[in-house]
Amino acid sequence: MHKLLSIIFVFLLLIFAGCDIYEQDEYQELVVMEAYAIAGRPLPDVRLSATVEATQEYNFSDAALNGASVVVTLLDEGGNTDQSFSYYRQSDGIYRAANRNYLVEAGQTYRIDASFNDRPEELRAETTVPAQFEILSDVEESYVYQSENQLEVVLTATESNARQNIYVFNTIAREASIDNLTPFYFDAVENRDASLSEFLNNSSGLINEGNFDILDNQTILLRFPWIGVAFYGENQVVTNSVDQNLADLVRSEELQLGGSTLPPGEIPNLIYNVEGGIGVFGSISSDTVVTRFLRPN
Repeated sequence: MHKLLSIIFVFLLLIFAGCDIYEQDEYQELVVMEAYAIAGRPLPDVRLSATVEATQEYNFSDAALNGASVVVTLLDEGGNTDQSFSYYRQSDGIYRAANRNYLVEAGQTYRIDASFNDRPEELRAETTVPAQFEILSDVEESYVYQSENQLEVVLTATESNARQNIYVFNTIAREASIDNLTPFYFDAVENRDASLSEFLNNSSGLINEGNFDILDNQTILLRFPWIGVAFYGENQVVTNSVDQNLADLVRSEELQLGGSTLPPGEIPNLIYNVEGGIGVFGSISSDTVVTRFLRPN
């Protein structure tokens, strides 16, 4: 399921490399927490590492932090402990839940607590998993790229305020080749030193209100943006409902990476909802359809 999270990999590399994405007068090593809870899947692995100075090459195995005590807690509506899950070190810097049978529940809130036996940091982060949904609409077998017949999906209504839902499409190519690249991505590979592998799993970015409607029966209609199509041919189109932590992360990352007209001194810091460190504890609910994107005549 890490394929669904390609939208934030660039951000994480920036964190690990110790770039100037948080307020500090001089470099200070910080602990990075990374975990993604996926509705209907086992509890997430928790990755713990340390930042390195910007002049150093980042390598997770070198930056990984061992000797941590990690616990994930399911919280009730009052914020109290409902159930706790112990973790063990699966490999360097990676901690795994001992209970592999429990599945993450949509709509529930989880908390990670991590502390160390050889350093003072104590990290804590919470996420509320987006409500589970299903794609109700029939999807056509194929769509002509950039035609007026745009891929649309209708999602089941959720209990939360639908306007507060935040969506991301991921498109996973099943027929990836240089010849099947759509024009924008072909140019990126041919003329801008991008690699084909970067677009095998392609993200639409956050879907704003202009690309979805709340229908009379409270179902949600999402329009798939053409920029999400990197390859002609058969594709899996994954609709993701992401939590506020991931949304904050992606929005602030876009500003850091050039998506803002603000001068450098006014660009806000990245938002990382982790106490005692930086990083992300995010969560996702998703559903998938399969279709083909055809070349225009």
